[in-house]
Amino acid sequence: MTPEPAARTLRDGALAVACLAALAVLAGCAGAAAGPRYAVDLINPLLGPGYAHWLVGAAGRIAEADEVSRYLALDDDFAAADFIEAFWERRDPDPSAPGNPVREAFEQRVREADRRFGEAGVSGRKTARGTIYVLYGPPTRTDFELPRRGGPAVEVWFYADDAPSGLDGQQPAGSYRFQKIGDVTDFYRPGARPHTN
Repeated sequence: MTPEPAARTLRDGALAVACLAALAVLAGCAGAAAGPRYAVDLINPLLGPGYAHWLVGAAGRIAEADEVSRYLALDDDFAAADFIEAFWERRDPDPSAPGNPVREAFEQRVREADRRFGEAGVSGRKTARGTIYVLYGPPTRTDFELPRRGGPAVEVWFYADDAPSGLDGQQPAGSYRFQKIGDVTDFYRPGARPHTN
């Protein structure tokens, strides 16, 4: 291959990667407006590894739709760091007091979720159980039930009717159901099958 075609191939490949990244951001923005359901809708491929997945998990559930769209449009890690600082400042119940109890609760629960719920190379904070734990804290009680169609047991977390609002400002649902499908525990979906590559 002569140098000119090789350079053109590299340039075309870089352009293709840039186009795919832009499409992923646009798809993420479109999904965010409707309330993203999947982690892929919350990943900003234009940011470095420390920031690209910041919205995956509880942070994406706490963020308002316009905040998700703005974060997914960022293309610089410094801007992402500034965004995150402003994000928590907006949620500080008393800016005149030292510290931010909302951010502190979030960070403490993230550490605990990472310790308790990480699996298959996924940080605990980004798992289904970790997300609920970070948002609402530990459940009032847990139980297990067998699904009607067989398969692994379903882990059920119960929250009391008078449970305090979560970090997302919402009351927790009365219960959340989780089931291990393959290597990952996810929200229970009857009839779900293990992911295959």
